[in-house]
Amino acid sequence: MRVPLTSLSLHSEPYAPTGNIGDSGFRKLLGTPSLDLMQTVVREAVQNCCDADKDGKGPVIHIRLRALNAEQKAFVAEHAFTELPTDPQARKAFGTFFEAPAPLVLEICDFNTTGLGGPTRADRLASEEDPTDFIDFFRNVGKGRDTALGGGTYGFGKVSLYIASRCATILVDTQTDRRTRFERRLMGCHLGAAESRRQQDGSLRRYTGRHWWGVLAENGQFAEPLRGASAREFSEKVGFPRRDDTDSGTSIMIVDPHIGDEGPELAIRRIAETLLWNFWPRMMATTPDSKRLKIRIFLDQTEIQLPQPETFPPLDLFCQAMNRLREAKTGTETISSLRPAKDLGRLSITEGLRAGRAPLVYEDSLFPSRSCHIAVMRPVELVVRYFEGDPLPDERMEWAGVFVTSSETEVERAFADAEPPAHDDWQPDMMAKGPARTYVRVAIKEIRRRAKEVGALAAGQMNPDGSGESLAVVARRLGSLLDSGLGHGAGGSRPVHGRPAANCRGR
Repeated sequence: MRVPLTSLSLHSEPYAPTGNIGDSGFRKLLGTPSLDLMQTVVREAVQNCCDADKDGKGPVIHIRLRALNAEQKAFVAEHAFTELPTDPQARKAFGTFFEAPAPLVLEICDFNTTGLGGPTRADRLASEEDPTDFIDFFRNVGKGRDTALGGGTYGFGKVSLYIASRCATILVDTQTDRRTRFERRLMGCHLGAAESRRQQDGSLRRYTGRHWWGVLAENGQFAEPLRGASAREFSEKVGFPRRDDTDSGTSIMIVDPHIGDEGPELAIRRIAETLLWNFWPRMMATTPDSKRLKIRIFLDQTEIQLPQPETFPPLDLFCQAMNRLREAKTGTETISSLRPAKDLGRLSITEGLRAGRAPLVYEDSLFPSRSCHIAVMRPVELVVRYFEGDPLPDERMEWAGVFVTSSETEVERAFADAEPPAHDDWQPDMMAKGPARTYVRVAIKEIRRRAKEVGALAAGQMNPDGSGESLAVVARRLGSLLDSGLGHGAGGSRPVHGRPAANCRGR
């Protein structure tokens, strides 16, 4: 039986008598990421997918940049965003979107994940054990991490999804898992400007700038998601990927994404670079199936092939360093603090021949033409950032390193707390004085020192204690390495064996 189509209704959030967070405050929660906007969006969305994965199943992620066809465009205008916020800027942005012959949307969809389950209103829980994914995503602003060793720590990064939209709007289709009895839900949300509206009694009522499209409840006091068969048919009309009743996961549509003047093809390739540069540890063939990311990206209906990181220089060297850490092979180091005494994590550095590049983009690529970097991450194995060091003296050579923090609770928590909302750095100076800040400071200091030391040792500089190889010895070693065909060019590389620092213990 065909389900009658339901149009979504708009609810605008008024300030509560006790106050709310307004538009500018909400947007500032993200801080000032070191990455550009689209990199921040992709990192945040994929990280959320990782935190929502099911036990024993790695997430499947589809990212698609597409143009709405005429039928989809008409449906979105007539049923999704029929009512618009009164803010003139929002109305102008939606007008521009619908005037476009083929308006663009960016979809980030995950499968083998839990979906946005739990209650749909923030003030009521059936029990303390209820999942709170829906209200954490749609209603609440900021929330402590509830995934053991998870990537997310604040819940503020979702702001980037709205900032990435010229309309500051997302449309979300989610299929919950058995914890919420496999319910289909669909809802839209807009993060606009705070405003005042004149009431019938002549008073001004203040609104926060947050708006939801859904089904109005309790005399229009708030919006609930569209549910069940109606949500499923609505999703199909919009063009979201099809799901059955047990295929839990979430599809997010960013309406009219900011892609600059480069055009869709270059934009999707930049997204591909972002995925590889930030998530290669979870994409490796040696990553356990329970953690491995299976990512596909599309431009309209055309799939853009993602290379395997093990065969994509310079990620090949990073992957080799990561495998040494995972397999506890020789050539790795433990970085430790002395006061208080604590193992902070392990470091692996690999050098090899500089292989030819096959860039996905040719200008402003994320990938260095010659690698001399250490990728740092927590045990969840999502790259936080890269520390750049000195290159090897022989231009035919390059090196790559990986540092993974200890999974010991106190240490992992310290590095998680050092991350800003965008999870793109470790910032110990923002932490209170104490052991946690010391752990992060010591690790960063030692990582930076080792990043500088690799090139210096190879160039024949002496160690602080006066020991070290001469330039001639290093030249002979590198020459032998090149002549023997080792390095990426022949499918091999080797670890760097430098003297461990005073508070580093070699394996």
